[in-house]
Amino acid sequence: MPALQEERVVQLLRPLMRTRTVLEPAQSPPETHACGSRRRDAAPPPVPARSHATREFATTRFGGFPTVEEGETWPLCDGCADDLTFVAQVDHSRDGLHNRLPVTFFTFFYCWTCHPWGRKRERGGWLVRSYTKLRRPEVLVHGTEPGFAEHHVVPRLEKSLPDTVGMRLHCPALWDLVPGDSGSPEAWANRRVIDHAALALTQERARTPHLRNAGVAIGGYPYWANGGDETPVCTECTVPMELLLQIPPSELTDAMWGDVGTLYLFMCRIHTQRTGLRIQST
Repeated sequence: MPALQEERVVQLLRPLMRTRTVLEPAQSPPETHACGSRRRDAAPPPVPARSHATREFATTRFGGFPTVEEGETWPLCDGCADDLTFVAQVDHSRDGLHNRLPVTFFTFFYCWTCHPWGRKRERGGWLVRSYTKLRRPEVLVHGTEPGFAEHHVVPRLEKSLPDTVGMRLHCPALWDLVPGDSGSPEAWANRRVIDHAALALTQERARTPHLRNAGVAIGGYPYWANGGDETPVCTECTVPMELLLQIPPSELTDAMWGDVGTLYLFMCRIHTQRTGLRIQST
């Protein structure tokens, strides 16, 4: 196996560069109030939506109650017909500092009864509602308490390159030279060269090189927590989707998937109604 030179690695990585927005914890705005959590299996009766006038109701947040377009109702799971649980919403137009997908706002709901992992033959269990523009937004209150306590974010822009397993999809020439298919000492040496070159290009605040792209983020490349690259392809154009939202275990959310699981949402840049979900658990 030939030894990699960092100069050659930089040439291969530079065209792959993307940007991403890391979402870090912030204090709740004074206009909003975090609510207590309720059990996910509780299904209190819905109450009418309450209209609000300020932009803060569409702010990026995890937990609390979602912002919807006037007239929208609380979504149901298309697998078990139970209420979905609101997990997060993102104000892409304000907090998406990266080269974002062509939607200005989206919300994410999930069913902990069906607990989908994005595998084949699964039926529903989650929902992404995306909007090019919120014309008459309102907060949709469902029951007396939200599914999760409300947490707000501060966005931070970073550069992003694929992690090691992501090279299989995004740079096959490098994948053949790292321990994806080989665990030889030469392959591991090449991996260190790639990691060093990638961090030099992105200047990312990774604790260790193999944790590139970790954290709660929108856009960029995923950090695959435990397994290979599972990026879904669009069913209309067959092009690999792009990362919409990555949610690892974090103080931003009380939601959990499996044993220390990370959830990934994807969207097609061309066909934005096509979305995908994956979960990897350590």
